[in-house]
Amino acid sequence: MEKGNKIIVDLGVKGKLLELATYPTIRKALNGKQNTPQCVRIREKALELGGMEIQPLNK
Repeated sequence: MEKGNKIIVDLGVKGKLLELATYPTIRKALNGKQNTPQCVRIREKALELGGMEIQPLNK
């Protein structure tokens, strides 16, 4: 999984991800700012629960 791609999820999915980490950690993982093993698990679980991965816009 690439660091830098943002994952968009519903608020209910973020609630389900709370069993893996806290909201600040989930936010950093979904924004693609960290690439720790815990963040990789969060990103994989978010995609399983219906999240969409989007490419960052180049400015």
